[in-house]
Amino acid sequence: MRSQIPISAVVVALWIISPALGAEFVSPGGGLSARIEPDPEGRLVWSLRRGEAILIEPSRLGISVNGTDLGVGVTLGGVSIREIDERYAWRGVKAQATNRCRVHALAVRHGVSGVEWQIEARLFDDGFACRYRVPGHGVRTVNGEASSWTLPEDSEVWYQTNTGDYEGVYQRRRPALIPLEERTARGTNAVHLGPPITVELARGGCLLVTEANLFGYSGMTLRPSGTGRIQAAFEDDPGGFEIEGEILSPWRVTVAVPDLQSLVNTDVIHNLCEPPDPRLFPDGAKTKWIEPGRALITWCVFGNDGAQWHLQKWFVDQCAALRCEHLLVDAGWQSERWGWLADGGDLWARLQELCEYGARKGVGIVLWHAFPEGRDDGPGLTRPEARRELFGRCREAGVKGVKIDFFNSERKEIVEAYEDLTRLAAEHRLTINFHGANKPTGEVRTWPNEITREGIREQEYVLWDKLPLEHYAALPFTRMVVGHSDFLPTYVRAKYLKNTTAALQMATAIIATSSFLCWPDHPDDYLASPFLGLIQALPVVWDETIVLPGSRIGRLAAFARRAGDAWYLGVLNGTDQRVEWEAPADFLGASEFLATLYRDAAPHPTGVAVVTGHPVRRGDVLRAELAPGGGFVAWLRPKP
Repeated sequence: MRSQIPISAVVVALWIISPALGAEFVSPGGGLSARIEPDPEGRLVWSLRRGEAILIEPSRLGISVNGTDLGVGVTLGGVSIREIDERYAWRGVKAQATNRCRVHALAVRHGVSGVEWQIEARLFDDGFACRYRVPGHGVRTVNGEASSWTLPEDSEVWYQTNTGDYEGVYQRRRPALIPLEERTARGTNAVHLGPPITVELARGGCLLVTEANLFGYSGMTLRPSGTGRIQAAFEDDPGGFEIEGEILSPWRVTVAVPDLQSLVNTDVIHNLCEPPDPRLFPDGAKTKWIEPGRALITWCVFGNDGAQWHLQKWFVDQCAALRCEHLLVDAGWQSERWGWLADGGDLWARLQELCEYGARKGVGIVLWHAFPEGRDDGPGLTRPEARRELFGRCREAGVKGVKIDFFNSERKEIVEAYEDLTRLAAEHRLTINFHGANKPTGEVRTWPNEITREGIREQEYVLWDKLPLEHYAALPFTRMVVGHSDFLPTYVRAKYLKNTTAALQMATAIIATSSFLCWPDHPDDYLASPFLGLIQALPVVWDETIVLPGSRIGRLAAFARRAGDAWYLGVLNGTDQRVEWEAPADFLGASEFLATLYRDAAPHPTGVAVVTGHPVRRGDVLRAELAPGGGFVAWLRPKP
């Protein structure tokens, strides 16, 4: 059972007001306001403003239960209001999250059926979220929602359309121009957008639309309409889904910020999730058995050949040489075809031997497993008893974490499986990495043992294709905003650089947030790389993140990130043109820093010019000429 927010710690005020024909909500700082009201036809709608600027035009709200749309023909009752003001340790783009918002519970009565229910709304200075609470008993069917967003017609939407495993390429269009259908090898299908979508506003600033706290409910996709309206849909449960007892939807979230710095640093999504159970996580995100770090992968450039038993201790040795905290033993290890049991050995005894060897080298073992039945010669994890057996054996063998793969859906039963797997893993003190997965929805606050997640078009695709440059520069301001991403950064071999340079590849490891960072290339090439010292030292948990000047969605991403007293800069060029980039080092403290600089150099794309001991002070201007698909990296440490 998920823990509840301690009310005594967060309630600052509680009062009841009568909304009459509509309820107006204002953020704690007063800049953002939302309104919920019935429209002239009796349909429940909401809107969002910052000052006089309209961010979301009147858009429908409502939930359909047992065939009845509870958002039509309604009257509004009282609103209870309280405030939350708290801070908590975080593991992501910064070390501490801030949760400051006004919480509203608006009573709603459906006229025809007489059903009384609530809209719960939270208004932050950088976003608005609402969800539906429908009291009741027994099993009822949620048929869908009327939840929608009517975007300004002159805005630009960044979106991707893969809602199976969320591995789509981000592209940009006006909301009314997003196609309603797309042709595939299997025919013509309705287009659904996989959240999050990021909306660039013509007058400055941006929005991000997604959901948060997805538990016990079907995952939300978004359906374009050919107008400015984007509609919530439940693509994987088109016939509806059953819920027993009270119905509580996930939060429907709109982040609203003036700039990219505020977007990347928003806490809205994880703030909407419950804090972790202190019995499982006594120190929350900082609980000691959760060990962030870097890893090598036995599969990525080796395929299943990397699962051969005689290579496993070699992999551990390479991890130790690269100062990686983990080895990910990926697909193939369960199969006799890959040599684990060629001499008649016992699978789990062999795994325990590997864990013990890794422990002596300071390398923890993380183990891959398929979720469905029949993948890679192993049993699946669709049955709870199979999950318990696997995690129990992992704990006995000394495994530190698991990677579970091939969910490829977010229908309600799969969403429930995610939580059950994460809970069981926590009970066995195992971290968990979901692949073939849906988008994050802030659940890592509740379950901090989720160490990373795929749900992104990442660099596994580089093994057989290239990623569009625009995609590299869009991800930090779209998918990566909502949670950690197993992006597989930093290829170094020429054949994997494709349309990028080595410096861009190194920059992706700084820009892509993941507290379990997997290096995808061959260990020998990392050991021979000009980036070796940085690869051996790179943090995966950050104290502070600053989006630097020049950043623009889909064109350029420039981040400065601090861990302790050192700074790490990553800049990537998402265009096929040369770019002159510069930014003042205003983020530095008063002391002098010595920087190691890595720049694009001939021969492209492998060439890297390295400068060491470059003095930098606060206010100095950092400059780089970025090659097409190029990058720049700086590692700044205080001068001794």
